Amino acid sequence: MSETYASGARPERRADSVMTVAISVLAAVLVITGLIYAAGTGGRHQAVLAAAGCEPNLSPSGLQCTTVQMLTSQYVAITTPAIQQLNTDVAAYTANERHHLAAAEAALRAEVTSASAFGASLARFPFPPTIAPAAKVLVEAIRARVKLTAEQARSASLTQLRSFNGRVNVAGVAVQTEMKLIRKALAARPTANQEP
Repeated sequence: MSETYASGARPERRADSVMTVAISVLAAVLVITGLIYAAGTGGRHQAVLAAAGCEPNLSPSGLQCTTVQMLTSQYVAITTPAIQQLNTDVAAYTANERHHLAAAEAALRAEVTSASAFGASLARFPFPPTIAPAAKVLVEAIRARVKLTAEQARSASLTQLRSFNGRVNVAGVAVQTEMKLIRKALAARPTANQEP
């Protein structure tokens, strides 16, 4: 009886071996198929983003989809109230620059605070890589104007205070020019060589 039992055991071992090999081959095929699929994920992801109107090179890290319109809207949401506040501060300075030193200086200090906050907001803004260098120039232009305005606010007389007006205006034009360049760059669709 032991011979019958022993001879019947061999076919079962072969069947087990064949099944083990078949499962191993199937697992290897599935792993290879998964790797091939994963290798094409980036292209599929780019195609999906493009179909949705997303601009992958506009998307800051961590965000899946950013359109030109979304980014421009975010930029305008930061700049519009900041510019309105700065215009209010400048108007307060202009109303007082000839007759009230303390009020004019207070308006300039308010302008320094507003402009500093605006520059800090822009420094944190997720500009796309193609626009980031221009944004850095804008932030530096704002800082230069803030520094000059802060110096102006420390004037000892109305005459000294007004002596800064020309330089502050030139610095303001530089800020406005950079803002226009960035707004134009944000509105433009990226060219083929700007795509990631």
